[in-house]
Amino acid sequence: MDGCTPVGVIDVADSLAALRKLVFEEKSVSLPELVQALHADFKGYEALQQALLAVPKYGNDDDYPDLIAKHWYDIFYDEHQKYRNYMGKAMRPFTASVTFHTFLGKSCGALPSGRNARMAFADASVSAEAGMDKNGPTALVRSATKVLDTVKYASGQINMKFHPSALRTREGLRKLIALIKTYVDLGGHHIQFNVVSASTLRDAQAHPERYRSLIVRVAGFSAYFIHLDPDVQNEIIRRTELSL
Repeated sequence: MDGCTPVGVIDVADSLAALRKLVFEEKSVSLPELVQALHADFKGYEALQQALLAVPKYGNDDDYPDLIAKHWYDIFYDEHQKYRNYMGKAMRPFTASVTFHTFLGKSCGALPSGRNARMAFADASVSAEAGMDKNGPTALVRSATKVLDTVKYASGQINMKFHPSALRTREGLRKLIALIKTYVDLGGHHIQFNVVSASTLRDAQAHPERYRSLIVRVAGFSAYFIHLDPDVQNEIIRRTELSL
């Protein structure tokens, strides 16, 4: 794993899907108008933002955005293979955002996906944008294994957040095992979970002294929640709260 890692690919795919749908297919908005809305961070363009958010998003087993993400990862891999390391050998790109999706997002303006300026990008490499995976965990893993070739890439990473109630029963645990098996059988590489409610995380922000032992999975590593940067904390809180 000695190559480079792209960050924000899912945001690119969702943005390109929105451009294709509204600007080029439906022609319901012009490109200059969309550019103006992005510069304004959608202030005064709230209806347009809602239309952009309504375009199919990655993470729902929908080929419309998913295949754009796949195409982008394929392009990146082909370009990456044109370069060599210090030993003259080809390098394998990898995909793990760590916390770069949060800090790079802070430097980025609004996007055609409907995302506001300076919000975190989608975490990991094949996680969905926060709140955009609406068809459940199975649809999300089907999207994830569709877009990234984990033979070409040295890694592929997806994060999921479950409410604790989803895993309180034996049946819930069986469903989680089945989900992991499905992901691996379809070619997935790396999947990780947080089992904590958004309300608990918000309370931990307000009362950190009560949650000194609360550990969360970020994107490739675990950390004590109260020690994370507030922007990283907020990104984890915003992740879709899934059920089984």
